[in-house]
Amino acid sequence: MAASRATVVQSLSIALIVFVMLTFILAVTTYLFFKYKLEAETAAQSAESKMAEANQAQQAAEQDKAKLKQLLGFPDVATVAEIETKANEEFEKKFGDFKEDQKAYAGLSSWLLSSMKSKDETIQTLNAEKAKLIEESKQTRDEADRTRADLEARMKAKEEEATTIKKQFDEDRARHEDLAKKLTEEHKIALERANQLKLLGEEVAKAEPLLPPTRQAKFKTQEPEARMGLVLEELRERERVIARQNAVLAQLRVADTELQNTVLAATPQDDRIDGFDGRILTVNEADGSVLIDFGSTGGLRTGLVLRVYAPGDDRPLFSGNKAVVEVVAVESDAIARARIRDDSITDPILAGDLVATSLWSPRTPLEAVIVGYVQLDNDLKPDPERLQNFVERIGGRVDQNVIPSTTMLIDAGLPKIVPGGEKVAGWRPADETRRKKQLDEAKRLGIRVVGIDGFLDMLGIDRSAIEASRLVRPGDRGPLPAGAAGLAY
Repeated sequence: MAASRATVVQSLSIALIVFVMLTFILAVTTYLFFKYKLEAETAAQSAESKMAEANQAQQAAEQDKAKLKQLLGFPDVATVAEIETKANEEFEKKFGDFKEDQKAYAGLSSWLLSSMKSKDETIQTLNAEKAKLIEESKQTRDEADRTRADLEARMKAKEEEATTIKKQFDEDRARHEDLAKKLTEEHKIALERANQLKLLGEEVAKAEPLLPPTRQAKFKTQEPEARMGLVLEELRERERVIARQNAVLAQLRVADTELQNTVLAATPQDDRIDGFDGRILTVNEADGSVLIDFGSTGGLRTGLVLRVYAPGDDRPLFSGNKAVVEVVAVESDAIARARIRDDSITDPILAGDLVATSLWSPRTPLEAVIVGYVQLDNDLKPDPERLQNFVERIGGRVDQNVIPSTTMLIDAGLPKIVPGGEKVAGWRPADETRRKKQLDEAKRLGIRVVGIDGFLDMLGIDRSAIEASRLVRPGDRGPLPAGAAGLAY
C-alpha cells in the first residue's frame, strides 16, 4: 500500500513538477509571447514609422530625382538607363579628357574645378609670361622705334646721297652720251675719211697715165702719199707751164687777130676732158635720138650739148669727139634722152659710147664766173646779161668770185680797141682789176678758164648765128663748128 502510495506521491510529485514546469513554461511562453507581441507591435510601429519615413524619403527622392532630371536637362519620363546612356554619350562627346571609370557629375564637377584651377594657374602663368612678353615687346618696340628712327635717318641720308649720286650719274651719263655721240661722229668721219683716202688712193693711182714716163716708173713703186707727192710735183710743173702760157696769151689779147692765131697754132694744147659724165644706152636711128645713163640727172637741163667719145681712152682730147648730142628730155632720175646734132656715117654713135661736157657733172651744178668785156655780136655794146642767160639756160649759175667749187671761169678778154682811142662804153679800170684778180685765183685753184668762143662751142652755138641774130634751137640738126679756137685754156 505504502508502495502504491509512494508511487502515487511520486506520480503526483512528477505531475506537480510537470505542472509547475508546464506552468513555468506557459508563463515563460506567455511572457515571451507578449514580449514578442510587444516587440512585434513595436517593430510594426517602428516599421510603419520607417515606412512613413521611407515613403517621405521616397517622395523626397522622387522630387529630388525629378529636380535632378530637371537640373540635368532630362525629361521626367526618362529612365535611369536612358539618362546613363545619354550622360555617357555627353561625357564622351564633351568631356573626352574625363577619364574616371564612374562617370558622375560630382566627379565631373570636381574634375572641372581642378581643371579650371589648373587652367587658372596656367592662365596666371601665361598672363605673367604675357606681361613679361608685353614688357619685352615694349622694350623691343622701343628699341625697334629707335632702330627705325636711326634707319630712317640713315635712309634719308642715303636717299640724299643717292639723289646726289644719281644727279652726278645723270650728268656723267649725259657727258658720256655726248662724248659717245661725238666719238661716233668722229669715228664715222674717220671712216669716211679712210674711205675717202682709199678712194683718193685709187683715184691717185689712175693718174699714172697722165704722168710723163720719167715719173711713171717711180709712181708704180710708191705708196699713195708718195704718189700724191709725185702728182703734186707734176701739177706744180704744169702750173708753171700754164702760168707762162697764160702770160703769153695775156699779151696776145692786145695783139691783132692774125698774130693771136699764129701763136695759138704754134702752141701745143692740152685740152683733154676731165672725165666722162654718162654712157649711151640705146640709139634710135628712126628719130635720131639716144638714151643716156648719167647715174644721176640732178641739175641736168634740156638744151645741154654733150660730146660723144668712143670707149677706150680715159681722157681723150676735148676736140676729138665722134659726135654731138643735145638733151631734149629727162626721163628719170638717172636716164635722159638726147637728139643727135652731129654724127658721122663712117663712125656712128653706138651703145656703150661715152659722153662728156665741161658745163655739167652728175650731182654737181654748173657754177661759172664771167670776167672781161663780154661782146657777142658786131656792135660795141657789152652783152653780159645775154651770156648769163646762156649759162642759166642749161641750169647753171653765175657767181661773182672764183671759189673752190667754181666749175669754170669764162674770160671774155679785154675790149676791142676803138679807132681814135675812145673809151669803150661799159668798161672801167675796176673791171680790168677784177678780171686779173679772178684769173690769178683760177690759176691758183686749178679752175678751168675758157674764152667766149670756147664756151659757145660747148653750148653748140656758132658765133655767126649770134651775129646774124639766129641761135641754134632744139630740133635743128646740122654740123657744129669743127674748131675750138676760142678755147683759151
